[in-house]
Amino acid sequence: MKNPSIRKILVATPLIALTLAGCTTYSDTTAPVASTTATTSSVELGLPARTGLTGWNFPVYDVPADPAVRYGILDNGLKYAILRNETPQDEVVLRMNFDIGWIDEKEGQFNAAHFIEHMAFNGSTNIPEGEMVKLLEREGLKFGADTNASTFFEDTTYKLSLPRNDAELIGTGLMLMREVGSELTFDPEAVNRERGILQSEIQTRNTFNRRFGMAYQNFIAPGTPFATNISHPTESAVTASISAEELRGIYERFYRPDNATLIVVGDVEPDNIEAMVRERFSDWEKPAAPLTETERGAIDFDRPAQAGYFVDPAVNYIVQIDRFAPYERKLSTVAQGRKALQLQLAAMVVNRRLQSLARDPEGSILGGRLATSDFFDRATQSNIQLVAKDGQWREALATAEQEIRRATLHGFTQSELDEALNNLETSLRNGAERQGTRPSQALADGILATVRDERIFALPETRLAGFESVRADLTPEKIHEAFRENFTGSAPLIHIASKQDIEGGEDAILAAYNASSQVAVAAPEETVTAAFAYDDFGAPGSVVADRMVEDLGYRELRFDNNVMLNLKKTDFKDKEILFHVRIGSGELAFGEAEPAASTMLNAISSTAALEAHDLDELQRIFAGRNVRTGMFVANDHFHVPGSTKAEDFLIQMQTAAAFLTAPGYRQEAEAQWKALIPPYIARLDANPQAVAGSAVPRIIANGDVRFGAKSEEVLLGTTLEDLRAAVSPNLANSPIEITVVGDIDEQAIIDAVAQTFGALPERPMELNNFASARLVDFAQDRSKRTLYHSGAADQGMVQVYWPTTDDGDFREEVVGTLAAEALRLRLLETLREELGATYTPIAGLEMSDTFDDFGYLIAAAIVAPENQDLVFETISQIASEMRTSPVDDDLLARALNPQLEKLAKDRRENGYWLGSLEAAQLKSDRLDRVRTYESVLRSVTPADIRAFAQRYLDADQALEIAIVPKPAAE
Repeated sequence: MKNPSIRKILVATPLIALTLAGCTTYSDTTAPVASTTATTSSVELGLPARTGLTGWNFPVYDVPADPAVRYGILDNGLKYAILRNETPQDEVVLRMNFDIGWIDEKEGQFNAAHFIEHMAFNGSTNIPEGEMVKLLEREGLKFGADTNASTFFEDTTYKLSLPRNDAELIGTGLMLMREVGSELTFDPEAVNRERGILQSEIQTRNTFNRRFGMAYQNFIAPGTPFATNISHPTESAVTASISAEELRGIYERFYRPDNATLIVVGDVEPDNIEAMVRERFSDWEKPAAPLTETERGAIDFDRPAQAGYFVDPAVNYIVQIDRFAPYERKLSTVAQGRKALQLQLAAMVVNRRLQSLARDPEGSILGGRLATSDFFDRATQSNIQLVAKDGQWREALATAEQEIRRATLHGFTQSELDEALNNLETSLRNGAERQGTRPSQALADGILATVRDERIFALPETRLAGFESVRADLTPEKIHEAFRENFTGSAPLIHIASKQDIEGGEDAILAAYNASSQVAVAAPEETVTAAFAYDDFGAPGSVVADRMVEDLGYRELRFDNNVMLNLKKTDFKDKEILFHVRIGSGELAFGEAEPAASTMLNAISSTAALEAHDLDELQRIFAGRNVRTGMFVANDHFHVPGSTKAEDFLIQMQTAAAFLTAPGYRQEAEAQWKALIPPYIARLDANPQAVAGSAVPRIIANGDVRFGAKSEEVLLGTTLEDLRAAVSPNLANSPIEITVVGDIDEQAIIDAVAQTFGALPERPMELNNFASARLVDFAQDRSKRTLYHSGAADQGMVQVYWPTTDDGDFREEVVGTLAAEALRLRLLETLREELGATYTPIAGLEMSDTFDDFGYLIAAAIVAPENQDLVFETISQIASEMRTSPVDDDLLARALNPQLEKLAKDRRENGYWLGSLEAAQLKSDRLDRVRTYESVLRSVTPADIRAFAQRYLDADQALEIAIVPKPAAE
């Protein structure tokens, strides 16, 4: 799929994604703790003396703050931070954060913080209702991607990513943030129109994962607003009844300058931005009364061992054990950094053990992880969570209990710690080496994450230096000691997610835990790392063709065995090298004979191994190296994609070539494949989106078995031998094209490819056509279909498909893309803003680049079942209007400008060029699309869009699909 919005709604849950799906973790980044004003001196706390304060009056001890960030506080209390950053070039990122979230809501106010967030886009003193998003679209910002907001437990954040750094657009962005802060109008009619949208969003969020998360949160933190305020049964009722005046009262209480933080990061001059901030925000008056802190509840550290469980047919079997200890405020000091590193390394070793257990054919788990984090500012939380094989929660619970006890009693081996240290050092070094080209969005979010607990925003090189300064002290004994101290505290809280009721309930869970605790656990053993077996592929190949494609700035080479290589050197990201190895014709080569081969290959790629090394050994060999393992399959090619660095490029190519020539079809991979299938099948009808991804693609493709989810019988019947038979012949004698983009030494890349892929036997230079495999028909039966899901009774989905053709005519595809975007904007205006019938209607175009004469335009929305007829009628009416009347110039501009700005941004990204050049030699005719895309975009007229609509948006050709809840069993 080329359209990500379509991908979200049409693709069934990948098998591999089930490994940890549904697990809940609260880390420092997702749940920042509340700020606390220190009244005790550094000396009294045993801390190093303060070296100063940031512009936000945060204390600086022995960890220096990033000196490039300019901090300030206006007289009214507004905190702001400004950072000049030129990646991406010209972009400016704005973040406006308010200290109000779910926990601040009282009885009768549930969902009010989120309601206010919605109203920020629905009218203010200087921006009429419905005009804010349109204004930004005209400037090239797309709603959702560049214009967004989010409400979480403790805060609400408004986000803008401005595509240009001209003063006028920055001024507009700051003006809008000020409007949000103090000028929202809460017109009663606008509030009433927004209610339906909020209700639709509540329905959309009512998934088994959310219900599981709510049950888990209520179990571990009962009575606190962190539990009650995300799961309150009156949330929907409050949304339907809360008045505009009540919303205004909450807004005026919390939306005040001394409760707000503004972040500006991008290609800007800080002096200019600071002046603009002061001009725009200094007259924002702070209320006289101070803002009182919300009661946050308390964690009961004396709570005895308890168990709880959650049941839903679609959920994974998930085992979690939590322990809580009293909260300690974490300051930005070297000593605190050392402690954090010790705990991080301990978690890395335990998680590595869990990975190994998940690959054991006789084991009980599909995956797992251990983490320690702050539970907001209430407690220190230690959590282990495992995804069990279907029905094996008891065995998984024993695994969790015993692995924690093994680490607590016996600690860690030197070989385990060395592997973790090497991986951690490489991660920190990569960050330090690339700190000059970090993306502005990540920097803005990073600065914002320091606000609540008054942490220091430090440079990656500072974190690396801190690691290097204490590495000698990071011994197995010290790591063991830190782990033992951390994983004590409250009695264990055990929570199970299950597909069916647990016989014996909580007592049975506690009994299983207690029984496990009586089993002796052995100490871990030291391991020896083998040498990599695939470092010699024969005599290096010779380059026989070499040319520079000047207008696109890349180099094409071909070796004497016909392996093709494309190189593009860029300066977008320091030390970043992206690569893509493309082989053969992928799923086309399978035809319909192996319907599950591609599903299996992609599902087990994360556990893929080689003939000479299992995955555990590969992970030890590659510890501290930037190496990607595994191979994937797409519609028309096999591929090994990834990111590496110059010093690791040769071993990365050796590894990729080894997966081509000596893949390991091992028992543990097949065992994991079999274990993944039952939970995958259970989710295929879990909600409307799941049905859309699993059942609809085959309907659209006229019953072609290659599309949509495969049956449990087919999946379980597919073995590694089937996979080998399907894949190996296609890998053995197919064209190979390798593309490398980034901060590269071209000769070093050429030499590495020459020694690996260039040394292989001769390859063909052209792809097989597989003409019969390219034949797919759009659904011949266009009668309306009704499909059923097993999720919440208030959820439904509407989909309308119009058949198009393939993407052979590039200009027609570009016109169609803009027509689909114009349709999406009309649907947003009508279904969302006017009717309040749905939260996020979508529209998108898929014109296949693989299957002949196959494609479609889709319009879809998640809606309450009782609103489906209205939505079908509205979609049909808008499509008809697009056929009879040209879109106006303003609508075209709002569809076109974000596409143009995205293209300008993409051209400064390595990923864009990797995707554009990955078949530059095998499909050289498509390079003209890269050359002409902008000019074609700019040439599209309202008449072109009308002509496209007249050709394809024919009501007689449309296929309507309704997805509704299964009828209740009688």
